[in-house]
Amino acid sequence: MSQELYFNIITFDLPEKPITFYLSKEKIGNAQKLYKTKFPTNIEDLFPGIKEENPDFIYTSFIYEKEGYLPLKLNLKEQPADLIKHYYNWRIKKFFKSIKKLVGQNFVNDNQIWIGNRSYQNKSFAKYYKFTVKVQFKEVSEYGELVISYDGMAKVFKKPISEIIKHTSTTNLNKVVYKMRLLKYHKEKEFIDDNTMAYAILNNDLRTAFNIQPEPKDDSNKYISYKHKIDKFIQHFILSEEFKKVIPVNNDDYLPVEINRIGEVADESNDLVFQNGVGRNPKIDFKNLKPLNPCQLDNVHFFFIYHTSYAKEVEALQKLLEDGTSWYKGLNIYAGVLAHFDNDVNIVFDDLENPLPQIAKGIKDFKSDPNINYVAIYLSPFNKHEPNLEKKLVYYKVKEQLLYKRIISQVIEFDRFRRNQQKFIYDLTNISLALLAKLDGTPWQLNVKPKNELVIGVGAFKNTEENIRYVASAFSFKNNGRFNEFHYFSKSDVKQLGGALSDAIYQYVPTNQIPEKIVIHFYKDMKDEEIQPVLEMMDKLQLPCPLFVLNINKTKSQDIIAFDQNWNGELIPMSGTYINIGPKGEYKYLLFNNLRYNNTVKYPSHSSYSFPIKLKISSPTPEALNDSKMIRKLIEQVYQFSRLYWKSLRQQNVPITIKYPEMVAEIAPRFESKEIPPFGQETLWFL
Repeated sequence: MSQELYFNIITFDLPEKPITFYLSKEKIGNAQKLYKTKFPTNIEDLFPGIKEENPDFIYTSFIYEKEGYLPLKLNLKEQPADLIKHYYNWRIKKFFKSIKKLVGQNFVNDNQIWIGNRSYQNKSFAKYYKFTVKVQFKEVSEYGELVISYDGMAKVFKKPISEIIKHTSTTNLNKVVYKMRLLKYHKEKEFIDDNTMAYAILNNDLRTAFNIQPEPKDDSNKYISYKHKIDKFIQHFILSEEFKKVIPVNNDDYLPVEINRIGEVADESNDLVFQNGVGRNPKIDFKNLKPLNPCQLDNVHFFFIYHTSYAKEVEALQKLLEDGTSWYKGLNIYAGVLAHFDNDVNIVFDDLENPLPQIAKGIKDFKSDPNINYVAIYLSPFNKHEPNLEKKLVYYKVKEQLLYKRIISQVIEFDRFRRNQQKFIYDLTNISLALLAKLDGTPWQLNVKPKNELVIGVGAFKNTEENIRYVASAFSFKNNGRFNEFHYFSKSDVKQLGGALSDAIYQYVPTNQIPEKIVIHFYKDMKDEEIQPVLEMMDKLQLPCPLFVLNINKTKSQDIIAFDQNWNGELIPMSGTYINIGPKGEYKYLLFNNLRYNNTVKYPSHSSYSFPIKLKISSPTPEALNDSKMIRKLIEQVYQFSRLYWKSLRQQNVPITIKYPEMVAEIAPRFESKEIPPFGQETLWFL
């Protein structure tokens, strides 16, 4: 069955006739500020010599006459895309404000429209659905394009902040709604004249302060619910006659994806090699086909860290790991981990509220045998949603202290195990997988011919509590995805990053032949100062191979996606489909990675409904991008590396070159020393 792909895009026409903008060199009253990249192409007609003066900004009232502002006729089709986008964003914002809708902006200044859910009945909150209307030009068509995306929902307190701060601190406030405006409380509170008219938007801090449970996780097909919401938004607003007077929409349906924009990875890119054959779905094949390489370490001893009242549960958990059940056969048979449980070295604590001192002492006093590889199973009394930060930090500090003792660890939430031991069997399948990988086993591998390539991945995690982005770089030296080592550093330190990337190349070359190519997977656009040390090292080592940089982004919301209208109503494009979403000369792609294959009749239940990821491919030597086969191979490699995630049997859509560093960067900043012990740089301890 062939695919019928459509973008979440509605197209519109630019005006044929010139329109008049009103401009001034100085700001007079309320006006829009235009940066110099947005100056009209014929700006010298109005302000002779302005290009030589080179001011950073001028000001405009756009199409409205205003005292002190001079008229200039513009053919929009000949103007900078940034200027046109600014103009239409301004018009869209004015339209939605005119019909009394909340309008905010996302981090790239696209309009985000908040639509109230009138059917939601709750005495404490009002619920809003958030939609982004992104303006772009001739990216995937010959027209102006409105990318309509759904960004999730928000809840707003019905009681004003004057009431809720009686029960919590203002430090917990972030965004508020005030007189039909979305404001950041701590940055814009000078605009709030009356706290009885300002309403807080629920965030994690307020959720914790008021003990509000998060919405239950929805495992249904997100493509269907997503499209249903944007369908309604488009029908009600974008296709209305009033909106068409503002933006001349020229088609009442989604934009079809041109066939010449669509590619597919090779079918064998889906293949994973297990001990007893080749499979595609780890959830099924790991159990049936067995791990490729069982645990490579001898004398593996497990022990427990637990509260005195957990003794019964520890006994039950040990029995499950040793003997399993009729379905899960235990660590050895299921995951190839032959382990001995040494209960003589268990660490037991009796303080539930503050367990760290006793656990830390137990780890410090732990007498390890150098001939034994130890694994600690810590039954944590605190779950991942623990509101108390000190209690939450226990998890990280226990992990750190065990690493200094060269001990691998696995944390299990006690309450999750206690509530339903039979259901916990499914958790144990993922835990067993992760333990095998931590113990130097290989659950599965890519079915590829070995090539002499160096692939370097750089990912990041933003700690919202500290508002710091931490960066870790992971290095994978083989094209089959085998992990080698990683370096970790914080605050996007350009110097350290450049050094780590250069070091990866330096360490690789002496023990290998000259690589066919060097590939960097980066979590954002790579800056010149970040890539320069790499080029210098390649020059120093006289490496003639090409360098490719792939910027890899998740597309959860606020962006372009595509639907397949020709597959059982489930809308999910086939796994391995990639779509060129850039104008000519740009190598930008959507890549779909899921469980729908050529012969899939219905999408597997309880599986991940992953949205696509976005790729942008560049190279310091642009001619290297002229090879279409090479571009496809680079996309296939991203696709394949996403299938090497060993923390869960669920299919992922982000490659481990990005995902593993992100996981490290989430944990390591919580360590007391802010460093990763040397032993931690040799193992996948973070799974």
